[in-house]
Amino acid sequence: MSTIERYRAHAHDCLRRAHTDTNDRDRPLWLTLAQSWLQLAEHADRIGGSGGGSEAADMPEREDEAAEAN
Repeated sequence: MSTIERYRAHAHDCLRRAHTDTNDRDRPLWLTLAQSWLQLAEHADRIGGSGGGSEAADMPEREDEAAEAN
């Protein structure tokens, strides 16, 4: 799966959570996160095509992976 596909998958997951979350106060957060993931995917698509060789592909997906890298 390319980086762009992963970003879009994250956006899809956030949208799903926005629709299923029972806490009305959390829904705007999930929608904002989904929009951010989609914008990131669009940006990655503009600068690097599939994202396979871009710097974004080398970035850790989770904060704990980022902490381990340091």
